[in-house]
Amino acid sequence: MITRRVLLAMVATVPVLKSELAFGGKTGRETIVQLQYPPPLVTIPERRMRRSAPTPMEIEQTRDALALTPTGPRPIDIAQSFIDRYYERKPSVISQRPPPAALNPLIAEFLAVTARHPLNDPVPWCAAFINFCIRRNGGVGSSSAWSQSFLPPAFDAVESPQEGDLAVFTCVSSFTGKDIGLGHVAFFRRFEDEQHLVVVGGNQATQDHSSIISQRILPIGNKPVRRHTSTGKVISAMMHLNQFVRPA
Repeated sequence: MITRRVLLAMVATVPVLKSELAFGGKTGRETIVQLQYPPPLVTIPERRMRRSAPTPMEIEQTRDALALTPTGPRPIDIAQSFIDRYYERKPSVISQRPPPAALNPLIAEFLAVTARHPLNDPVPWCAAFINFCIRRNGGVGSSSAWSQSFLPPAFDAVESPQEGDLAVFTCVSSFTGKDIGLGHVAFFRRFEDEQHLVVVGGNQATQDHSSIISQRILPIGNKPVRRHTSTGKVISAMMHLNQFVRPA
């Protein structure tokens, strides 16, 4: 069921965008302006706009989705269950739209398991989703909404990944080649070919959705991306597979 903690966070007054971005700039946070949690005030010419509140139907859908979510047999199977149930039939249940759309209460539940990150921390939710699936399976996640929190030594690296292991991607500056502390994490499904792998995860873009639980093919080598920094600036970066790790 939706926790009281999550419901209170969704209806509480939220701080302005500037203060949220400053908080998100702390070490170990990945910020993305469009998907801040809880939704901040955003500046629109001549006026300000908040995210709308989730509807009673959306909250009820989340309760139903969680009630029918299995506990295994593996974390990746829990992730896949959301795709099987909703991706084609009702993708709005497992996706997030940018402001002024409401924060999806299901994604709020994923974020609630990242105990080291207060609920007002502006974060994307790929790592929160992975943590949710691991925890629901009885395992120990990273308790962090930061994708890079799954890298060794926190989790054991594996050279020959099995289905259900984690693929951790890291972003580097397109200009300096330095790690910018951002990335992505998803469950490894299989190798598509020598240059690509198939992953299952949350906060993934597809042809029809910018942020959804999905199965995707991602390149192993550098992929050009644009990411928001803690100051709200959009920068060009290259994202590549960093490491396979085994969930605990």
